[in-house]
Amino acid sequence: MNTTDHYLERARRAGLLDEVRGHRYVADQYDDPFTARPQVLVEYSDPGLAEDAEALGELCDLVRKRHTAAEAVLLRVSDGVPLPEPWRPRLTYIRHDRSTDVTTPRSSSSSSSSSSSSSSSTVSVRPAVPDDDARVHAWLVQAYRNAYPGHEVDSQHDLIRAVLTDPGRLSFIAHVAGAPIGHGTVLTGERDEVTGEAFAELVDILVDDAEYRREATSALVAAAVQATAGRRLCGHVVHPHEPEPARHAAKVLQTLLRTGWSIDHAFWERAW
Repeated sequence: MNTTDHYLERARRAGLLDEVRGHRYVADQYDDPFTARPQVLVEYSDPGLAEDAEALGELCDLVRKRHTAAEAVLLRVSDGVPLPEPWRPRLTYIRHDRSTDVTTPRSSSSSSSSSSSSSSSTVSVRPAVPDDDARVHAWLVQAYRNAYPGHEVDSQHDLIRAVLTDPGRLSFIAHVAGAPIGHGTVLTGERDEVTGEAFAELVDILVDDAEYRREATSALVAAAVQATAGRRLCGHVVHPHEPEPARHAAKVLQTLLRTGWSIDHAFWERAW
């Protein structure tokens, strides 16, 4: 029995495993942690369900009847399979292709064993130290607010605090002329709930200075790749509901897919 089989057995015992048109799925109530919007999360579905239009329709009907308070359903879909309207992407997880050449970030710390310098680079990257916690916190708050435009995300939200206090957190600070302009933060001890696979997650990269954003982002990704050697490295793109931020997120995702990342899985949303 593999790890996914163990997951499905636990779901069966909890009464969460069901079937539609021959496809198994696992669904339960899930409230958005920032908006408290009631939803149904389909955390697992058999391969093929996402490409079966009739099964998708019946799935929505079933979960809507069983979870009458829910306003939408979120469905985990693997391998970049797109869903038809009215489904829309909400969260896309991407994995880094470690065979891709990654430029070594320039480091402002001579003690960093994972960095080397390039005389032509204007951006330097160093590991964060405890004195950086306040600015990393501020960048994380901004990142979550960007993901929820129009919604006031509490700066002391439990999920933000959890990232900051995670024992496996690695943060990196990007500098230009000695001034910090952004960060990259990785959680190194994550595990996929469905597959059981261990991975490191690049939970956020945010660069304030638009002039150096591309260079700093590349350097921060390189730092994360090197710091997590030997582990699967994943990141994610949040797709906001509002049209303009959603278009921007789609462009960001396409850029990432051209620069060493591929889709691992995505959560698609359908509102009632």
